[in-house]
Amino acid sequence: MSGLRRGTGRRRGQAAVEFALVLPLLLVMLVGIIEFGRAWNEHQVITDAAREAARKAAIFDESITADSITNTAEAALAAAGIDPSTATITLTNWDGPGNTPVTVAIDLPYQFTFFGPLVAWSTGQSNIVLKTSFSMRNE
Repeated sequence: MSGLRRGTGRRRGQAAVEFALVLPLLLVMLVGIIEFGRAWNEHQVITDAAREAARKAAIFDESITADSITNTAEAALAAAGIDPSTATITLTNWDGPGNTPVTVAIDLPYQFTFFGPLVAWSTGQSNIVLKTSFSMRNE
């Protein structure tokens, strides 16, 4: 009986060592999931801004200009807490004839806050450009 107790006493710290080896990997995975969620959220926000601007451009109204369409997209970005001065907004065919598609494209650099050094080490840059576009038929 005493031989069994002696053998199990040597394994007391095994779980702690295994946990110490696995914990950094689990933390990196957790932070990666959070960063991916933030990037996905920001992509959805800029897609919504492009949708709003495309809807404004698609409606036939003499008072609508390229600046008012761009201001609509910038206001939607600002309402979501994104600096609109960092976004590149491109309008295509916004003043075209009826039944032609109008397209609003938005390019926005996304800066990784936690993974910045890791992404910069692996890819050479710590940010990516989120791109989206939305098309609607001119009315």
